[in-house]
Amino acid sequence: RHMDALVEGFKLALGDVLVGVYDKSAKTLAKNGGVPSEDGWVWGKAPGNHKALEYGNQYVIDWEKGQKTGFFLDQRENRALLGSLSKGMKVLNVFSYTGGFSISALAAGASEVHSLDSSARALEVCEENVRLNGMDVSKHKSIQADALEYLKTENLSEYDIVVLDPPAFAKRASARHAAVQGYKRINLRALSMMKSGSLLFTFSCSQAVDDALFANTIVAAAIQAGRTVRILHRLHQPPDHPVNVFHPEGSYLKGLVLRIDD
Repeated sequence: RHMDALVEGFKLALGDVLVGVYDKSAKTLAKNGGVPSEDGWVWGKAPGNHKALEYGNQYVIDWEKGQKTGFFLDQRENRALLGSLSKGMKVLNVFSYTGGFSISALAAGASEVHSLDSSARALEVCEENVRLNGMDVSKHKSIQADALEYLKTENLSEYDIVVLDPPAFAKRASARHAAVQGYKRINLRALSMMKSGSLLFTFSCSQAVDDALFANTIVAAAIQAGRTVRILHRLHQPPDHPVNVFHPEGSYLKGLVLRIDD
């Protein structure tokens, strides 16, 4: 697995800034490659209560117990875009995890932000991030709920911006059809209830669903919802998540910013 060589490369590139390397590939490798692996520190050790700084905002990161690496760096530029559009807006962040999009919106002057996730622990960290950044806690509300059930019953017309950033619905081609149906379902529910003039940030991180298929799925949801929408932005992962031309599946993150016209 060349882990020793990787560690030496990190040390050479980062120097004294590097204090530890944590391998969190056990589940992925065991499932996809049959390679024996165990999560843990392979070199050094970092403080358990780690914080990261992104565009002036601080985030608590739990890379040992949190999802994947504990924080989704690939959404960095998309969080900044949301912030640029959030001043004075009421925002709903669905599948919020620890509140990356929520913090960006609050920092930019959103009037109110609601963070929805099924994980109580993720919402606790989200609220910790709100306090960590000295934000007005009265402008933030955590909602612990199943996103699909919530979108079935709740009226989204009070929101100016809705963010849908679900986990990967398909990690391999065999699950593509089910994933497309899942993306259509959640976007149909959102588009059916959102008010005219509002914005929808919608994402897929499924490598088996390419840009065209995802966009077509969202268009189909809009047609079924009877809504007229415009695509304002097509979103992807940032340049520090490059894609090998021989591995197009590496272009896994795609998103759209839609304006609901009618």
